[in-house]
Amino acid sequence: MGLSTVTSQASPGDPAGAGQAAWRSMSWAVIAAFGTYFCMYAFRKPFAVAQYSDLLAWEWQFKTVAVSAQVMGYMLSKFIGIRVLSSMPPRRRAASLIGLILAAELALILFGLVPTPYNIFCLFLNGLPLGMVFGLVLSFLEGRRQTEALAAGLCTSFILADGMTKSVGKALLEAGVSQFWMPAAVGAIFLAPLLGFVWMLQQVQHPDEADVAARSVRPPLSADDRRAFVRRYAGGLIPLLLMFLLVTVTRSIRSDFAPEIWTSLGVT
Repeated sequence: MGLSTVTSQASPGDPAGAGQAAWRSMSWAVIAAFGTYFCMYAFRKPFAVAQYSDLLAWEWQFKTVAVSAQVMGYMLSKFIGIRVLSSMPPRRRAASLIGLILAAELALILFGLVPTPYNIFCLFLNGLPLGMVFGLVLSFLEGRRQTEALAAGLCTSFILADGMTKSVGKALLEAGVSQFWMPAAVGAIFLAPLLGFVWMLQQVQHPDEADVAARSVRPPLSADDRRAFVRRYAGGLIPLLLMFLLVTVTRSIRSDFAPEIWTSLGVT
């Protein structure tokens, strides 16, 4: 049963029914967004569970260079997304989301195929598509009176997804899967659930007239529109972008080196 079926059960003259339909619609959207972004973590984080002990990459610790490569790809992706996502029409969102995830999974497969240390470049390629996933998922939720609540539900995925997807990766390592093939294996496990959640996102109804009146229409932006937007809001955008990048990098380093941090503290 799709979302349109759920929300169409309320009668316009029934306030209670309309309220229940609104809650069902919000719940559907939150579950779809939460689940999609949760599954995305399976394509980004599990590789960091492995410690890659005694491996070097150009006289540096292999894992240090690997994490840096993925973070660089992820950061670059954010800037690419400014152009790509702002100009993307709604009808292409779901297909683009699936395409980004498949590209990330292909990079993980290459990570297992390419010999070390050159497979580090595959993690850079893995980060490139994944940096745009959050913006794509959020685009299904924006422009609504309840956008803040929906976005909060989406962001709770950060709390659970990192640890849970890494736990799957650790279980595969303990089962004997190679540390270079484990990331692709975790991604394959989460691919089917991700496709289901993307389907749910695709069923989320567009903002209604009341949403548009309370917020605004979210049309695709041309290059001139983007330049005008940046010129108008640069004073606030630039500090926000810098702060966001700093927080993202710091959080990623803390997360990716968690095994080493706990080991150094004597916790195994």
